[in-house]
Amino acid sequence: MKRAIAAVTVLIGVSLAAPTSAHAAGYDGICTGADALTGVTVVVDFQELDGNGGVAAPTITRCSPNASPGTARTGIKALQDAGIPVAGTARWGLGFVCRLNGRPTATENIPITGNPTYHEPCFNTPPASAYWGYWHADGHGTTWTYSSFGALNRNVIPGGFEGWSFSLNKTATTNPVPRVTPTNPAL
Repeated sequence: MKRAIAAVTVLIGVSLAAPTSAHAAGYDGICTGADALTGVTVVVDFQELDGNGGVAAPTITRCSPNASPGTARTGIKALQDAGIPVAGTARWGLGFVCRLNGRPTATENIPITGNPTYHEPCFNTPPASAYWGYWHADGHGTTWTYSSFGALNRNVIPGGFEGWSFSLNKTATTNPVPRVTPTNPAL
């Protein structure tokens, strides 16, 4: 059941990868200036997914400008426009996000319950005990909402936030929210 819940909440389409467009590149921090109302801020929180040598990876916060304000973009497109590398699975493409910014790597140990040396091959769906949870916020408050749609099936909210948080050995009700407050000061 946990795997089914994770699969439904992470399911986001079936293309392997799409190139980023040649418009204005994403930049570090929340969206500012004209991008504050037309772009979306993307947050990638590695949570318990350790970095090199056991040092926690820093949380990434980047603006994803919208090259065509007023046109809809998916959560995957927002990641790409922010300049964050995203990889899906061999079987489902970007229907399941497997790696963000190259993490987890194919060789790093992910200590899931019952298998402390699990390695994510990105062939099929990641296990329900180790996957990227997808969150969103409209930028008006301080609360994240767990997405009931996948990032290829959900359009971002201009001025809002898109959040990715690595869920390790959690349940559908204890998945960690990204540790960045999703407030847009321009709204």
